[in-house]
Amino acid sequence: MRINLYKKLGLINIRGYIEDLKVVLCMSKYKELDEKLNKYLRLATFPVAVKLLRNPEELNDIKFLKKPEQEVALCQIFSYARYYGWTMGCEKEDNVCPLAGITLGFEKPHKLFEEGAFFVGRYNETKEAAKITTATMPKLPHGQYSAIVSGALNRVDFEPDLILIWGNSAQMMRIIQGSLWKKGGRIAMSTFCDGVCADTISNAILTDELQIAFPCLGDRRFGMATDTDLIASIPIGIVDEIIEGMEKTHRAGTRYPIPYQMSTPEFFVKLKKQLEKAKKK
Repeated sequence: MRINLYKKLGLINIRGYIEDLKVVLCMSKYKELDEKLNKYLRLATFPVAVKLLRNPEELNDIKFLKKPEQEVALCQIFSYARYYGWTMGCEKEDNVCPLAGITLGFEKPHKLFEEGAFFVGRYNETKEAAKITTATMPKLPHGQYSAIVSGALNRVDFEPDLILIWGNSAQMMRIIQGSLWKKGGRIAMSTFCDGVCADTISNAILTDELQIAFPCLGDRRFGMATDTDLIASIPIGIVDEIIEGMEKTHRAGTRYPIPYQMSTPEFFVKLKKQLEKAKKK
């Protein structure tokens, strides 16, 4: 009723009002997710929302968007999001990391890549070994996506495909425990410790399953990943289940930060006895 009155008075554009309302509701939803994740994980940097885009013009619909002024390695836009809270968009032309371009399907795998030239003499001794490494790298279909956007989860206005979390091994433990609360079993991890976006983006999209990965050399050198970091990639469709699992296991007593068992220091007990004995002399 109030909206109709405003419309008659010409105070608002009804379509704009609805769009703004959608944005507010979307941001509120992901801010709540961010709060729940931080309640159980106490993260040092922001959880990062990630969305792949088929058409780069979709970037124009995203609020608070920043674009790199120079070419960047893909992992760097995630760092802007998790350290600064920025929403960063990257078209395929903005990315200079060849592995990222191939694994996300921005670029078509070329002959040199397929023959193992990226890894022979660097990570693998022989061309044959390098070709095996190359063949095992998860890759999205070429041309399916042409841009990517990432931002701090608590302020994005887009529907993410994935949530990326950088954290220590204890925080990863809690995410894994949360993911297994309902289904049980174990989490399998597959990596060759380079091109981490293949694990955290491509493989997560292809399998729709939780991925735990090591930051690669590029993420460490250019994306500011630390020595103690691991990365969890959570498809948006399973994040509520993982949070519920963390909540239930938290109630059961498995928590982060890990509560240490406080016991009486025996050294001080002995020292106290010696001091009391000395006082009596």
